[in-house]
Amino acid sequence: MKNKKLEERLEIRLYPGQLKKLKEEASEKKTSVANIVREAIEQRYEVSPEDKQEALKNIAKINAPVSEWEQIKKEITRGNE
Repeated sequence: MKNKKLEERLEIRLYPGQLKKLKEEASEKKTSVANIVREAIEQRYEVSPEDKQEALKNIAKINAPVSEWEQIKKEITRGNE
């Protein structure tokens, strides 16, 4: 998400101690409070390695037919026409 344009705004109310902690961390990291908040949101909603592993296991269980690469390319090309 680092290269995406920031378009949305959010206003929140904090306890003084919360804002103090955010400002201290931002100062230590030489970044903005907004960036600290965005990082926290990203971490909160990030997919865990365990969830990724479980998804991979579920995909591996699918018994789907597999074609040769040349056949797959032809099907993709036909589908895009």
